[in-house]
Amino acid sequence: MDERDDERTTTDDEGVSRRQALGYGGVVVGGVAASSLLGAGPAAATDGNRHGGSLASRSISLAQANRILAAGVRYVESKGGRIPPMFLLVVDECGNEKASRRMDRNGPASVTLVPIKARTSVAFRAATADLAARTTDPARIASFTTAGFSLLGGGRPIVENGTLIGAIGVGGGTPEQDDEVATNALKAL
Repeated sequence: MDERDDERTTTDDEGVSRRQALGYGGVVVGGVAASSLLGAGPAAATDGNRHGGSLASRSISLAQANRILAAGVRYVESKGGRIPPMFLLVVDECGNEKASRRMDRNGPASVTLVPIKARTSVAFRAATADLAARTTDPARIASFTTAGFSLLGGGRPIVENGTLIGAIGVGGGTPEQDDEVATNALKAL
C-alpha cells in the first residue's frame, strides 16, 4: 500500500486523514500561542526571553506626523509659487502610512512616487537624495529601482533620539525641491 492509499484508508468520519489532522493541530497550536502573546500585550512577548528586550518598536505618533506635514505645507506656501504644490506623506518605522497631505494642483505622478520615496528612506535609513548621490553604477541603479526603491530626492528618515521612527516622502517639484521641502518639514519634529 503506498502513502496515498494509507491516507485514504485512515480517515475519520469527516474524511480527514491523520496527516491532515496533524497539520490542522499545528495551525491551532500556533494560533493559540500567537493569540496568547497578542492578548497579553508586549510584556508577554519578553516572558521567557533570556536576553530581555521587547518586540515593540518606537514609532512616530500621529501628532508628530501632522506637525511635520503642516510645517511642509507652510514652507511651500511661504515660497510664493517658487515651489509647486506638493504631496507629503509620513510613514511609520515599518513603512506604513501614518498621515498625508496633498496640496491643491499637485500632479498625479506624486501619488505613485511619494510613497516609494518614504519607504525607501525607511528601508535604507537614509535620504533618497543621498542614496542617489552614492549610487552611480548603472547596474546597481537598475537593481535598486527594479526592487521597488527610489533614487529621487524627497525621501528623508525621521529620527528621534537616535532611533528611526518613520520617514517622510515629498513630491511635486524637482528632486531638489522635493528634498528641500522634506528637510524643512522635518524641522517641526
